[in-house]
Amino acid sequence: SGMSMAIFLALGIVSFAPLLGQIPIVALAGVMLLVCQSTFSWSSLRLWGKIPKLDYLIILLVSYVTVAEDLAKAVLIGTITSALGFAWKQSTSISYTISTTSLNPRNGMPRLPNIKCYNLNGPLFFGSAQQFSSLFNAKEDPETIVIDFSQSRVFDHSALEAINNLADRYGNLGKRVYLRRLSSDCAKLLAKVHDGGLPPYEIIEVD
Repeated sequence: SGMSMAIFLALGIVSFAPLLGQIPIVALAGVMLLVCQSTFSWSSLRLWGKIPKLDYLIILLVSYVTVAEDLAKAVLIGTITSALGFAWKQSTSISYTISTTSLNPRNGMPRLPNIKCYNLNGPLFFGSAQQFSSLFNAKEDPETIVIDFSQSRVFDHSALEAINNLADRYGNLGKRVYLRRLSSDCAKLLAKVHDGGLPPYEIIEVD
């Protein structure tokens, strides 16, 4: 139906171009206004005040660019703004809870009880890497900690760098970090990120 409409519209414009040229611009503008009135979803106005402020901004921005420039630029700018807004929102959603756990080290050391555990929540990627790093206080933490990724996922190389740099911070203070439930792919990539020597972390319970 879309192709048929386009074909017949093109034929009509080409065939009746002289006739269409006699139609006043004001009449065409009136037709466009009626089309806008008929197609606009007026019920969406009831959502005004219930949707996030970022969505308000995108709606107003896209509307302005559509009028000032054209629809193609408006769609592009709206897409970019939405993507940046989503990244910013996700960057502030990472958090943690603290609990205690026990460890069974692989190197034959005795079982370690009552180890401080950071249980992460939220995605870890380039947008949340800085927020992730600020969650920890290496100087005040005990000699051994666990970071549990059960409720978190690592999405890019910036996140791996943040994990490695955090482990280095603890390692420089003579402390040890255990990374729990990282995916096997993340574990392999993280090993490549570390520059030489034994890393100041150990990966346990790989997903």
